[in-house]
Amino acid sequence: MAINLEQFKGEVSGKSGPARSNLFMIELPAFPGATTRSVNLLCRDVNLPGRQVVTYDKEIGTKREKVAYGSIHDDVSMSFLLLNDYGVKQYFETWQEAAFNPDSYQIGYKSDYVRNVKIHQLKKGVGLPVYSTPLGIPRLPEIIQNRLPRIGPFDFAQGELDLDFLTGEDKIYSCQLFNAFPVTMESIPLNNELDGLVELRVQLSFTKWTSNFTTQDPVGEFVETALGTVLTRIFN
Repeated sequence: MAINLEQFKGEVSGKSGPARSNLFMIELPAFPGATTRSVNLLCRDVNLPGRQVVTYDKEIGTKREKVAYGSIHDDVSMSFLLLNDYGVKQYFETWQEAAFNPDSYQIGYKSDYVRNVKIHQLKKGVGLPVYSTPLGIPRLPEIIQNRLPRIGPFDFAQGELDLDFLTGEDKIYSCQLFNAFPVTMESIPLNNELDGLVELRVQLSFTKWTSNFTTQDPVGEFVETALGTVLTRIFN
């Protein structure tokens, strides 16, 4: 297919450019004894949830076609940069212990450990150089700087402060995980690498997810559909 370069450039520029995979933000829930401020800022990567519509084969005469009857999704994985207080690991240990206490072997009620989690895709805003401003942040060695994540409004790899981040207007896509909790907290490998950074990877399971593209409230939509089905059966 032939592509008109000017039309392509106009489409890209008219929609503020391509989405960037390194511009994102998460909102994790608060737990007693575990704060989320640094945890949210130290997230290095996360995957937006997918969805697969599950079907069954229905025969209509001599024709067979697929009919939807539900949907399934995979768990969401996240990784975090650990600081010398290991606060991120403490946070997820506290969250997991609300589901299962490894000392007492007590299993918690689901309402005690499931929470909602939000993931936001951001757009690149107006950048202010960090290292050459009165903020006074020293320039880090390049080998470390390039491996650091975007932490809140600070993009250490690029040496910029995103001013749009402070206004909250740079969220171009948001999704919410309902009834989420960490089912897996992976082991942490330690080695003799001189400039190695320590990371923690966790896996969240959840009941369902919705995005800001959803036009109706999921509960309200379910009630409306169920009511319509009942009325149809009564009057037909």
